[in-house]
Amino acid sequence: MRKIVAYLLILVLFSSCSKERSSITIIPADEVIDREENNSEEELELTTPFLRVDNTRIVDGSQNNVKLQGVAFGNFIWTNTPTPAPHHTEEDFKRVKAMGMNTIRFYLHYIFFEDDANPYTYKQAGWDWLDQNIEWAKKHDVYLILNMHAPQGGYQSQGNGDALWDLVENQNRLVALWQAIAERYKYEDRIAGFGPVNEPVPTQDMNQWSELAQKLVDGIREVDKNHPIFLERAIYVKGTNEVDENFNFPQVNGSGIVYEFHEYTPYFYTHQLLDFANLGDGGRYPDENALQVQDLNWYTASFNNPTIPAGNTDWTFYEGQSYLVDDPKVTVALPALVGANTGDTVFFDDIIIKEYNEDGIFVRNVYESGLDSFDGWSFWSANQSGTAGLSTTEGNSSNTSLFIKNSNSDANISNFAAMFEPRQGHSYQINGWMKGERISNTSNCTLRIDFYTSNSPIQKRNKSFLESTILPIVNWSKENNVPLYMGEFGAGTPCFANNKGGLLWVEDMVDILNKYDIPFTYHSYHEDSFGLYLGFGLPEPTNVNQPLIDWFTNNLN
Repeated sequence: MRKIVAYLLILVLFSSCSKERSSITIIPADEVIDREENNSEEELELTTPFLRVDNTRIVDGSQNNVKLQGVAFGNFIWTNTPTPAPHHTEEDFKRVKAMGMNTIRFYLHYIFFEDDANPYTYKQAGWDWLDQNIEWAKKHDVYLILNMHAPQGGYQSQGNGDALWDLVENQNRLVALWQAIAERYKYEDRIAGFGPVNEPVPTQDMNQWSELAQKLVDGIREVDKNHPIFLERAIYVKGTNEVDENFNFPQVNGSGIVYEFHEYTPYFYTHQLLDFANLGDGGRYPDENALQVQDLNWYTASFNNPTIPAGNTDWTFYEGQSYLVDDPKVTVALPALVGANTGDTVFFDDIIIKEYNEDGIFVRNVYESGLDSFDGWSFWSANQSGTAGLSTTEGNSSNTSLFIKNSNSDANISNFAAMFEPRQGHSYQINGWMKGERISNTSNCTLRIDFYTSNSPIQKRNKSFLESTILPIVNWSKENNVPLYMGEFGAGTPCFANNKGGLLWVEDMVDILNKYDIPFTYHSYHEDSFGLYLGFGLPEPTNVNQPLIDWFTNNLN
C-alpha cells in the first residue's frame, strides 16, 4: 500500500496564455482520506455515490433519477497539440452551472496522455490537467463525462481514422489508456462515466465496432466496475450510409452501459454556411416548404445525358434525355452537376428541370436557376480531390456560374434544398449550359438528376420531423431496456443570424429530449462553428452567442 506524505501538493496548471497565474494548493494530510489503506474495495464501491444504470434510467446511489443536462467542452482537440490548448478556466465551470447545467462532456485527445513514440507510458502533464478539471467540477457541482474524441488511429467523424480499425496495436493502446484512466479515477464520483470512442467509423462492418467496444468494456471493467460506460452508435461504415437494425449501436455484454447518439438534423440546416461543411445557405427553421426525409439513400440517376468534350469549349447548351420514373422505390429527386476527372475546370449555368406527364406533355418547370449563388449546393468527391464553388467572372447569361475544378475522381455538387417529389409515370429532363477549360480525356462532366429512396415518409422541416428522427431510437431503447444519452446536438452559428430560427430549433430539440427523458449535452461551449462562446483562446464574454446562453439560463434553471 502506498503511503500519503504529510502534505499533498496539487499543482494547478494554466497555460502561459492564461491571464491567471499558476498556484499551488496545499492540503493537510489529516484532511486526505487514504482510501486504499482504510477502506476495502467493497466498502468504497458501496459508499461512493456513483451514478449508476437502472434499466432505462441513470440514477444516483439512492436510486433517484439524475437528469444530466449540459454542454460539451471541446478543448480544441482538433489542433492536435500534445498539451491542451487554452480553452477554459474555473470561471467557465461557474458559467456552466449558472446556465442551469450539471454536466460537461469533456473531450480528450490521446496525445494529451501518450506519445506515439513512447506508447503505454503516460504523461504526468495530462493527468495534472485532468485532475485540475475534476477539482473544478467537484467545486461547482458539475459532472464530467470523459469522452475520447481523438483515439489512437485518428479522429473518426470524417472517416479519416482508419488506423484505429486496421492496426490492432492502436486498439490495444486505446484499451490500455482507458484502463489507466479508469484505474486512476475509479472512486471519483464527479465523473459521470466514460465515453471510449467518439463517433466511430469502422472500415469494414459494424462487427468491428462491436468487437472493439467489447474490448473497451472488458478493459475498463477489470479495474472499475462502477462508472457508466457511454457507447456511441457508429455514424456509418466507411463508404456506406446504411443503418442496421440496432441503429449502429455496438452489441456488447457488460453492466452499466449507456447508449449514446448525436443529432444534427437536418444537416443542411444545422451546418449551413460553415466553412468546413462546404454548404451554402440552408434556409430557416421551421420551414413548411422544405422537404425532409429520414434515412435518405442515393438510388439511381439520369446517366444518359450528354457530356462536355475534352479540351476548351465555350458556353454550350446541353439538352438532357427524359427519364421515366416508374420505380416505386424512388422517393425524391434533386439536381446534380457532375465534374468527374475534370483535369481543370467545368462551369455550369442556367439549368432547368422539366416535368412531363404520361403522354409526354409538358407539365411544369420543377427547378430553374441562373446559378448565381452556391446556397443549397454541397460538393462531394470520392477521394476528396478537387474544389467547387461560385465563379463571379464566368457565366452564360450573367457573370456568375458554379464550377468544379481539379477533381481526379468521381465528383459532383448536389442541391438538397431543391429536392422535389417525382410522380410515378412522369418523366424528368435536366437542361443547361456548360463551359470547359482544359477538360481531360477521361472526364465525365454532365448535368444529372439524382433519385433517392427511403423507407420513411416525406415530411416538412418542423418539430414533428425532428421528433420522428429520435422516436425510432427511443423505441429501440425501450425494447432493449437500456438508457439513452444525446451526447451532441447543435445548430451552427449562422443558424442564429438573419432570422434563421436557431433558437427555435434548440427549443424544439430540448423539448423532445425532455419528453422522452433523454439526458443531453449541447455541442458546444467554446468554438466558432457551434459555440456559446466564440473565438480561440480563453472565452471572452464579449464574443458570445448571447441569445442562446440566455435561452439555456432561462429554461434549464
